[in-house]
Amino acid sequence: MRKAVLAAFIAITVNTILLKAANMLAVRAESGGLLKLALSALPSAIHRPAFLKSAIFWFFFHYMIGFAMAGCYFFLFRNRLPRPGIVRGSLFSIFPWILNSFVVLPLLGQGPIGLFVLPISGIAYFFVSNLVFGMLLGGLYERWNDAHR
Repeated sequence: MRKAVLAAFIAITVNTILLKAANMLAVRAESGGLLKLALSALPSAIHRPAFLKSAIFWFFFHYMIGFAMAGCYFFLFRNRLPRPGIVRGSLFSIFPWILNSFVVLPLLGQGPIGLFVLPISGIAYFFVSNLVFGMLLGGLYERWNDAHR
């Protein structure tokens, strides 16, 4: 279990760095879709403190969702996808990207894959950052498990 958590932590961290690096590269690669959707689902009567829009909360939310995605990979997808781990993780990474692109972003009025608000370069960058997450998640987990068999 520790190997799974460590693989997930590394994959989430690299994904986070990639997403934050997009700003330094002048690429608009995300719109905070899932967090915006979650916050918009709160009843309007509930006061939304500024903390919910802070960078600290973004990081917390990002890691929480990343660990939830990793859990889905480990418990639902890992044994159903072809080997090696890097391929498994890559294929898995398409699943949350599709959910975000064709459910979350359209629900926010951003269009399929965010076409209404993101440039093509940003859409591609976001896809690649998700792909790297999956490749690391699957690849590291398999490498560390195979090394101890």
